[in-house]
Amino acid sequence: MDSFLRQAFAALDEAKITYSLLRGFDELETRAGSNEVDLLVAPAHLSLLARSLAERGFVALPAWGHAPHYFYVAYDRANGVWFKFDVVTDLRYGQPFRTLRVDLSASCLRQRQKRDGTYVLSPADEFFTLFLHCLLDKGNFREARRDRLIELRQQMRRDESMAKKVVEYFTRYLSPACTWDELAKLIDADDWQAILKRRRAVKRRLFNRAPLATLWRQASTIVLRRLRPLLFMLRQRGVSVALLAPDGAGKSTLAQALTRDVFLRAKLVYMGTNIAASTVGFPTTKWLHERLKARNGTAKRRKSFGFLALKGLSFINRLAEQWYRAGAALALLWRGRLVVFDRYLYDAWLNKPPATAWKRWRRKMFEAICPRPDLVILLDAPGQLLWERKHEHTPEWLEQQRRGYLALQERVPQMRIVDATQQAESVQREVTAMIWNLHRRS
Repeated sequence: MDSFLRQAFAALDEAKITYSLLRGFDELETRAGSNEVDLLVAPAHLSLLARSLAERGFVALPAWGHAPHYFYVAYDRANGVWFKFDVVTDLRYGQPFRTLRVDLSASCLRQRQKRDGTYVLSPADEFFTLFLHCLLDKGNFREARRDRLIELRQQMRRDESMAKKVVEYFTRYLSPACTWDELAKLIDADDWQAILKRRRAVKRRLFNRAPLATLWRQASTIVLRRLRPLLFMLRQRGVSVALLAPDGAGKSTLAQALTRDVFLRAKLVYMGTNIAASTVGFPTTKWLHERLKARNGTAKRRKSFGFLALKGLSFINRLAEQWYRAGAALALLWRGRLVVFDRYLYDAWLNKPPATAWKRWRRKMFEAICPRPDLVILLDAPGQLLWERKHEHTPEWLEQQRRGYLALQERVPQMRIVDATQQAESVQREVTAMIWNLHRRS
């Protein structure tokens, strides 16, 4: 088991929290399997668990419309790995909404067993809950889950008390939609498709056990999921990060890596003038750029009415586009997303101050709507190294750009410097940790 995860379980034990791993204990030994952990926790211990996990660096994610689930996520910077605890306080099944309740959670926690630094369900409870999870939540029996069910089925042949308990569960909750005798024969015959055909009947059987409560859970879930955008806007605003760097520091590589990270849920908003790099913008921008390029010839042509008219339209288009990008970023923040700005108004601060009133007004118009980033990351590396990476510009010019960015620290207090001479993976880990610490404070 990963040491980070083992320490989290030790913290839960120290806090005397009653919990149990729901499934996937064997998968904790592999890096891919240890990233998400499903826990059953006594309802009375939920707040205690939240405090204990927060001390270990976990952040509680919004779970509106996902009852009885609660989500806690942490980033292990040392290994560049995310860990997610998917915690439930009640056993409910179904897809897309967990509304079909099985009142076994208290019993499962009473019968839990200690195993290698954590708690797991008893074999009978694991078999029954894993079967319902695959059948009702997933609608499939993937290989690892199928193998585990077969292993538990073989254990039942040797353990009479376990077999008796499983038969009791099927009789109480699922019969006649799915009896144990029928299921045992299908598992022994390795006929999982025939088992899946029982899905609708099992759902109907569990629904009929408490139809009014099930309908209420479904209705409240739908309402909360529809209200999620409003709840995010009111209670869980997202955070924004601006990336700054001279050419060759790896800014674009980092930006793409952050947006691919499923736990960050980041969206990239390019705020520069490179049309090819644009992520949010107008279709007219490229058209105007091509028309201006085609007319950009002699000085006489550049003074023609047509060229000046196109240039005026291009300015209006660019200003409107920049405001549109800022609006799109604000909308993402209101939905609780992480916004990564590639290029930002701070890049323009490296240039000389505007000399005329028109240029000062133009800069103010471009800067007026831009949301202030919660965090500014400067990727810093010597000009000589930057030149060796891309062979663009000159080492002297790149070093000048670098010093200009470093000088912005006095005007941008939320700026943090990251050593860009490191490997790209190390840079990504450091920046991800910074972003996650920002989430923890927000």
